[in-house]
Amino acid sequence: GLLFFHCVCMSSVLFFCGHRVPSGQNVTQPRSRIVGGKLATPGSWPWLVNLQLDGGIMCGGVLVDSAWVVTAAHCFSGENYWTVVVGEFDITKTDPEEQVMKVNRIITHPKFNPKTFNNDIALLELASPVMMSHRVSPICLPSGQDPPLGASCLVAGWGSQYEGAYGGGAKVPLLPQSTCRNALGKELLTNTMFCAGFLSGGVDSCQGDSGGPLIYQDQPSGRFQLHGITSWGDGCGAKGKPGVYTRVTAFSDWILGEMQSALPVDAVPHTSYN
Repeated sequence: GLLFFHCVCMSSVLFFCGHRVPSGQNVTQPRSRIVGGKLATPGSWPWLVNLQLDGGIMCGGVLVDSAWVVTAAHCFSGENYWTVVVGEFDITKTDPEEQVMKVNRIITHPKFNPKTFNNDIALLELASPVMMSHRVSPICLPSGQDPPLGASCLVAGWGSQYEGAYGGGAKVPLLPQSTCRNALGKELLTNTMFCAGFLSGGVDSCQGDSGGPLIYQDQPSGRFQLHGITSWGDGCGAKGKPGVYTRVTAFSDWILGEMQSALPVDAVPHTSYN
């Protein structure tokens, strides 16, 4: 299928989507808030953002271009003062490359159903582009095909399971739709959703991680792609209850269409097709 590779050019430096700096030395302080996860190191999730409502973290999100964030539609209700924070690592202080961005528009998917969480995806258009760096860069939108079942994916966020202030991440395997439906209920899981995790429990995204990314590292390119958006679950890390994610491949055309329709006629989109 097509691969969507972003290239953002600033100060003669190219920032391609889906690359991150080497993690370097591990930080061994507070636990991450992803259930069963490990503490992240600065710059290891350069596309991870948090969504704040009146200054408090409400959801996660993921940078897909210099002025666009993908997140979950269920995070929003009514008109409130939302900001997006990029380049953050420790939420208790201002990090060196942290940027607080105003939101220009919230575009929830027109077919989002708040009762069933079907089509649980939204786009945020930022009021101005972020400044790219090795700690702030976009993730790639997915190629046309889903990763293979059982593939190890990464979830990341600042969710509410633990009291630590640092972002964190964990590895979870993709599960077959039949396994998800048996575990969670056939009527609850639609084709625009999938689940990932361990039926034994213990590793999961959690409240506050909503809208954050589930990431697959494409082979052989090595680029990180956005495969899922944290949507819902029955508890956090509970046995037999894997987490449920919005299937981003089902919405790639919608995301690209919204982003490109917002561009001035003479603008050159950052998204290129290789």
